[in-house]
Amino acid sequence: MGRSAGATSGAGASAPTRAGRRRALLLHILTDAGLVLGGSLVLAAVALVIGRDGGLAYDTKAYWLAARHVLDGTTLYAPASVSDLGAYKYPPIFAQLFVPSALLPELLVAWLWRVSGILCLRYMVGSWKAAIVACAFVPVLTELSLGNVTLQTGAVLVFALRDRRGAYLLPWAVALKFGPALIVPYLWFRMPESRRPLVVGTVVLAAASAASYLAGPSLWSSYVSTFGWESSSLMSGSGVIAIVPSSGGIDFVARFALAAVAAVLAAYWGRGWLAYAAASITCPVMAISRFAPLVGLWRFRPAGWPGAGRAVDAPAASGGASGSPAPTGPAAAEAAP
Repeated sequence: MGRSAGATSGAGASAPTRAGRRRALLLHILTDAGLVLGGSLVLAAVALVIGRDGGLAYDTKAYWLAARHVLDGTTLYAPASVSDLGAYKYPPIFAQLFVPSALLPELLVAWLWRVSGILCLRYMVGSWKAAIVACAFVPVLTELSLGNVTLQTGAVLVFALRDRRGAYLLPWAVALKFGPALIVPYLWFRMPESRRPLVVGTVVLAAASAASYLAGPSLWSSYVSTFGWESSSLMSGSGVIAIVPSSGGIDFVARFALAAVAAVLAAYWGRGWLAYAAASITCPVMAISRFAPLVGLWRFRPAGWPGAGRAVDAPAASGGASGSPAPTGPAAAEAAP
């Protein structure tokens, strides 16, 4: 009887082991295939970008020109379509902070910004090997070619969900793309240790914006006026995706509302990956390249997967014997035996 029970127990224990080995083998095969495909696409993309114009970046050009406009005292904002080259659409403070780049050649700035995107990609996925595999996801290479701020904001979101210090930077990401605000409910309720950094970061951004306004009040009035023509702009252009193509404003509100539902559910269910997905791909102008941050979901894989690190999904808080709530989010992973 005892021997039979022991044999049954041993068989039950070996099944998960076999399943784990099969999963590890499959992951190894997929990783090798991803390395070959991603590496090949990287080489092809580098050759294409350099061969075209040396590596100038479509979106980085707008940031460099904005810095030049601030330096020269010329107009920073003007009516433009969603795909006009060189159109700057962010708050004046970012153009003012980017002013040092105006003293450098545009091509050098493009490559420096591209390198920062590569570093952010590496952080988002956790290793250089994973970063190469991520390049098999075409939006990633598209984003690195364009030089937008998508990978940088994605890295801030991952940082905020893995370490409370990331919440200090979150308000700046919100000011750039608006969508990052969607992880605030998750951080506030599931990672209460992030509340103070969120508040402090918001105060710092407000103070910096006030200083920016004092340095150039006309820049801020021009920025506010952009919401008028942007809201009525047509959502058309290379790779642009829209729910309501006839109105940029309505389209963004509709996409933000859908993502907000996902963000609320993420906070309720304690699903950090869902909060990240909703926040990372929500922005005023949706395009194929804006899906690039989704590769950061690799950081949120289940703890049982090979190479999985700190858990991010938070369990529901429950009172212990003392009545104090159980730790959640990264704190829970650190406290686990």
